[in-house]
Amino acid sequence: MDELAVDVVNIAAVGDLGVEVDIEQLASDSELPVANYDPEYNAAFLRFEEDGELVILYTSGKYILRGGDDFDKMHQVNDRFLSYLTEMGLDFSNPSLEVKNVVSVGNLEKDIELNALMIALGLEDTEYEPEQFPGLIYRPDSTRCVLLIFASGKVVVTGGRTANEDEEAFLHLQSKVDELL
Repeated sequence: MDELAVDVVNIAAVGDLGVEVDIEQLASDSELPVANYDPEYNAAFLRFEEDGELVILYTSGKYILRGGDDFDKMHQVNDRFLSYLTEMGLDFSNPSLEVKNVVSVGNLEKDIELNALMIALGLEDTEYEPEQFPGLIYRPDSTRCVLLIFASGKVVVTGGRTANEDEEAFLHLQSKVDELL
C-alpha cells in the first residue's frame, strides 16, 4: 500500500444494535477495565483496555466507537464489543457500523502566512480569527472535509469518511498553496 500524504490520528464511527439496552445494569455488571454509566449523558462508557478505544453506548442501542487510528483495529474493537454484549446476554441481530469522521494530519513543509492564505483561498471559504483560534479554518466546496491550517505548515483534516478523502482534501490544499503562495 502506498504511503498517504496524511496520517490518520482518529476514527469515529456510529453503530446501532437495533435494540434497547439497560446500560446502567450493563455497566454495573461489567468487568471491563473501564465501564461507567453516566446519568448526565445517559450513556455507558466502555473500554477493553485502560487507554484503548472508547465505546459510548446509549439506551437506544446506538453507540459511538472512537479513539483509534487504524481501520482494521476499529473493526476488531467493534467485533470484540459485539461479542462482549452477546456474552453479557444481550440479544440483537444485524448491528450496523458506519464511519462518520476520520481525522488526519499533514504537513505543508513550510511556514504559512495565514492572512495571505485566507485572501488567496477566498474569504467565503475561510475563517481566521487569531485571537479566537491560532489556525485558519478552510472549508472548500469540493469536499465535506474541513482543514485547520497552522502557520507552521501543519494541517489537521477532519470531516472525511475515509483516509483517502482526507488525503484528497490535503493534496488539493497543498496544490493551492503551491500555486497561490
